[in-house]
Amino acid sequence: MNLIKKQSNFLPFVFDDFFRNTWDITPAKSINNPATNVIENDKEFILEFSIPGRDNLDFEIEIDNRLLSVSLKENNSISNDNYMLQEFNFTSFSKSYDLPISIDLLKIESYYRNGILKINLPKIKEFQTQPKKIISVKK
Repeated sequence: MNLIKKQSNFLPFVFDDFFRNTWDITPAKSINNPATNVIENDKEFILEFSIPGRDNLDFEIEIDNRLLSVSLKENNSISNDNYMLQEFNFTSFSKSYDLPISIDLLKIESYYRNGILKINLPKIKEFQTQPKKIISVKK
């Protein structure tokens, strides 16, 4: 089961689903977007955002009607540093994800450690993959 429902396409082509990034359902507010990993295992989905140099209070994570919104508050502080090149400064961003019914909304957690914002989206037990069971044949 995918974490994100795919959007309909105005011009359907055979390879569109392969080449399109369908994870974001709303456009970003800024040009700079952090690199994002989406991981799925038997018990949960995990979203990871690479955002170095921030604080855990800089992020806003909301769920409204199964829509998960992740944003970075705008940082208006002026730096005294004279950068020759600056590639990982995110002034702000916003991403939204349409969550499937398999996610337990009451158990979602987030952490910010070592420049990575991690959001754990646990699956409801009914949707978790059950371990393989061997059934013996009786006489």
